[in-house]
Amino acid sequence: MPPFHDSTRLLKTLTPLITTVDSHTEGEITRLILDGTGNIPGASMMEKLAFFKSHCDHLRCRVTREPRGSREVLAAAVTEPVSPEASFGLIYMDAKRYPYLCGHATMGAVVTLARTGFLELGPGENRVLIDTPSGTMETRAHVEKGEVMSVELDMVPSFVFDTQREIRVEGFGKVKVDLVCTGGFFAMVDTAPLGLEPVLENREILVDLGMKIIAAANEQLEVWHPARPEVNTVDVTEFYDVDPGSGPQSGRGMVAYGESHMDRSPCGTGTAAKLALLHHYGKIGMDEPYVNSSPLGTRFEARLKKKTKIGNMDAVTVRIKGRAWVTGIHHFTMDRTDPFQQGYMI
Repeated sequence: MPPFHDSTRLLKTLTPLITTVDSHTEGEITRLILDGTGNIPGASMMEKLAFFKSHCDHLRCRVTREPRGSREVLAAAVTEPVSPEASFGLIYMDAKRYPYLCGHATMGAVVTLARTGFLELGPGENRVLIDTPSGTMETRAHVEKGEVMSVELDMVPSFVFDTQREIRVEGFGKVKVDLVCTGGFFAMVDTAPLGLEPVLENREILVDLGMKIIAAANEQLEVWHPARPEVNTVDVTEFYDVDPGSGPQSGRGMVAYGESHMDRSPCGTGTAAKLALLHHYGKIGMDEPYVNSSPLGTRFEARLKKKTKIGNMDAVTVRIKGRAWVTGIHHFTMDRTDPFQQGYMI
């Protein structure tokens, strides 16, 4: 009998269809797809995304849904870059949809590709450009003694679309939301009027409420991106408050998206949306440091770096800093008699 720990023999008996490297960014999973997609053609990341949706959606279902994944998994496929200076491209996906941008997954991808040798990084600060469906993102990987200690992202510009819009939410009543776009649209909800802090103890009620807010916002409101007509739905709810124990330039949040998933990290796009909203209300200035905490207590450091315009909308660029760690390698296979080829959700 062969030794049970002989992984080389095991891999010879199974044919891997998809290979991923998993990581977590301040607690939130990224499943980075490195092999199994084949060539993903397209002159732009939106063209690559369209191809992936039409030809590779079964791969999304396999790695993000049970029994191989779960509603808690956000995955990203690595592609060839589409701009001359970028190192690679990313297509983001979860059990429900394809987000146009994900900050925590971008941090996870940089750390993973550095650990696996795809990115050759030197000591100190390393500038890495990444193509995404929302545009090219500039990142900075900070390396000490061969380890990536942190990753900074300059998020795509964020803008406040509308404020204090009242919606009727099933089983809850009227809720006021602010609408902010960072790659996609967020329904921002201050938890103080709700009497519910964005903490783990309130996870079930807030995630359920968050998904109902997304549905209600899309039924009762209209959103549109001035430069990207495909961005026209509210996809995320972010509950936030000011942390009473840490001063005025810090706060907490809980983000709900996908198939009733709570972001374990402070959420990269959510942090950018939050700072854009606070700046709109005059509560934070340019280049002032802000610390955003997740329900787990992990943190992103952030600050507003630049003002710009998207169409006629005032927008800001937010720089976010966080950490990520590789957790494992997966070789996903598929038996031909498996009844759950596309996975399932419960």
